[in-house]
Amino acid sequence: MSINKKGKAVDVPTDDDTTLQPFTDESGAPATLPEVGNGGEESKVKVLLGLMKKLMGVKDVANLRISLPASLLEPIPNLEYWQYADRADIFAAIGDSDDELERMLAVLRFSFSKELKFIRARLGKPYNSALGEHFRCSWRLPPIVIDKETGEPVIRTHIHVPIPGEPSYGGQGGSGWTTPILGPEHGGKPNSEASSIVSSSSKASKKQGAPLSLKQSNKSSDTISINRAIPGPGDEIESDPDAGVVDSEKVTVVFLCEQVSHHPPVSAYYYTCPEKGIEGYGMDQISAKVSGMSVKVGPGSSNHGIFLRIARDGPGKGEEYQITHPFASVNGILKGSYYGTISDQIQITCRGGDAGKTKLRALIDYKDESWIGKPRFLLDGIIYRYTVGNETEESWTKAKQVPMDKVVANIEGSWMKEIRYKLKGQKEWKTLLDLDLLALIPKDVRPLEEQDEQESRRLWDPVTQHLIGKNWGEATRQKQVIEQKQRDKAAARKANGEEHHSRYFEADWEGGRPKLSAEGLEAIESEVKRLDAKSKEDDTDI
Repeated sequence: MSINKKGKAVDVPTDDDTTLQPFTDESGAPATLPEVGNGGEESKVKVLLGLMKKLMGVKDVANLRISLPASLLEPIPNLEYWQYADRADIFAAIGDSDDELERMLAVLRFSFSKELKFIRARLGKPYNSALGEHFRCSWRLPPIVIDKETGEPVIRTHIHVPIPGEPSYGGQGGSGWTTPILGPEHGGKPNSEASSIVSSSSKASKKQGAPLSLKQSNKSSDTISINRAIPGPGDEIESDPDAGVVDSEKVTVVFLCEQVSHHPPVSAYYYTCPEKGIEGYGMDQISAKVSGMSVKVGPGSSNHGIFLRIARDGPGKGEEYQITHPFASVNGILKGSYYGTISDQIQITCRGGDAGKTKLRALIDYKDESWIGKPRFLLDGIIYRYTVGNETEESWTKAKQVPMDKVVANIEGSWMKEIRYKLKGQKEWKTLLDLDLLALIPKDVRPLEEQDEQESRRLWDPVTQHLIGKNWGEATRQKQVIEQKQRDKAAARKANGEEHHSRYFEADWEGGRPKLSAEGLEAIESEVKRLDAKSKEDDTDI
């Protein structure tokens, strides 16, 4: 418990809880599950069966002190895995419109695209984060634009092209990508070879190869799968990712996060697109419970959702959108082919900005899946206008609670495929977002030698290298070495009467809204400068 500047207690965890808990050994260290067999698929199933039996009835699996064998993990740190900018081009475009409804539609696009990895790639268990661990990355790309004629989004980079063996959902495949060749009206160069654009309304673009130019790579398909399927550590950047786009239209998006508590595990994160004046921030904490042969995952008590803020001058300045997180289930565990289903509701609430008496709010209902047949991943919802200060109108969670005269748009579709919307009084449905067109956009991450010891990729690199090499036993040993160092640090802090202080975020936050520290601001500025310098260097090389 800490105290804010007003003297009010804030429920913020500050350090490790070193008391003994279930699933710990006599020293308080996490109980370690041994590798079984050679770490192959059959061995994983045996370990998972035993683990699922032990965890039945446990209130919150995420808070347990238990150390998994490395063979059950994906080669990616937790802080890198749980980031919400799989489509940073959609994040960057959130505040582009002068119209408040269009801005809400832009926030909805971000909400449906923020975890594209769970559609394009296999689900997996990343490494647990260490206290004080941090991760940063960035993107340099063209934001999406809205087609003036159709009102639908034009995707200007990384169009999804299925790679061999990629299943329709929940797969072990990954995400191949190509790039659209754009006409001048959508950011393309005047001398572009394109005869048409690729937009999410162009269904034929997925069937005809003419408007697309597939980028060939000299990398093996196995390497591509490793780099894209998670997407995980490694060389993720390939040449010419934005065919036909004018470089001056590209913007920078930066992501920074830090593990601020270990027990319970909580991280703080921040996104920004400086050129567009868009910010995103929040606290990540999950709760998890075993139910039958699946795991139900949802937000923990410190997690109040994702907050998006328009900081630039002009219409919408000061608006903040709160996107709540749904509960989801991880299925297919015993088959070793995990996939997620969502059967919950989320709310997106606009606050702040101008002093208008009403604001917009969206309610999205993810439909329950049938026990028979394949999951359909359906959803529907509405956008409605609520009265500022009316607690009843802001507390509605289901569409049936909202009077028809307050509804301004309807939403329907599949969160794995295509989502569309229809404005009140209109008959025509328009594409809000076609997820079939979206590939994962690789991150730009500094080389290991430029990272410090607590930076995610460098901290976990010994484990990552052995996992990729399938040296399960050595990967587990390296993982235990890292975990023991963290326990030693926690014990030393306790012995000296010290508390852990986060490095990039201020110690106090309310309502799940973290604030960058002075060092956090410096880290963001440094990443922006690094990418700007890299962009200028690339221009010089051309």
